[in-house]
Amino acid sequence: MLVNHVIMMHTLPVQLAGKCCVSSENNPLNIGPRIRRARLSKGLRMRDLAQVVGCDESMISKIEAGKVMPSLPMLAKMVDALDRDMASFFGLRIDDYKLVQKPEDRLKVPVDALRGGTGVVYERLVPVAAGNLLEANVHVVAPGGEKIDLITHQGEAVGYLVSGTIELTIDDTTYLMTAGDSFFFKAYLTNSYRNVGPDEARIVWVNTPQVH
Repeated sequence: MLVNHVIMMHTLPVQLAGKCCVSSENNPLNIGPRIRRARLSKGLRMRDLAQVVGCDESMISKIEAGKVMPSLPMLAKMVDALDRDMASFFGLRIDDYKLVQKPEDRLKVPVDALRGGTGVVYERLVPVAAGNLLEANVHVVAPGGEKIDLITHQGEAVGYLVSGTIELTIDDTTYLMTAGDSFFFKAYLTNSYRNVGPDEARIVWVNTPQVH
């Protein structure tokens, strides 16, 4: 890891060393989306990473959106917090993704109580990248697993229950869904679901814009 740190530090723009963050304009490095993907894989919120790094949440948002570049000291703190090495943020562009992904290639993000659920894993269908309009995941829900999303936003959500049995609650109305059922709702409505069957449930869930 030390070798990677040294190599990458010598290849970074000089201005990164002396400032907290600099504008990413005219900078070929595109590490923001990679930081976001690493944070999601670690199960951290923006505010969690901001606390560790020592900045505010809005700065993390700007970094992940590619609007600013973190300084080397800040980037080093992110590397430690996300259990990565420096080189992992400087490879192929994150949007140079495979057009067709095998199940083993998809990024898998566990959802825990801190993020509003238990017993749920997201399998990413749309690679995490700045500028994507859609977010699409396969929600893999263990028996008894549940997802509670009380944070609303503008946009829409559509889904299809591939297998299993779930109770889906949209606002104050609960629907019993079995394999083959689908749903659609405006994202300003609160929603939650729970696997009420004996088997794993799999839901293809698509929403816009990207929110996770």
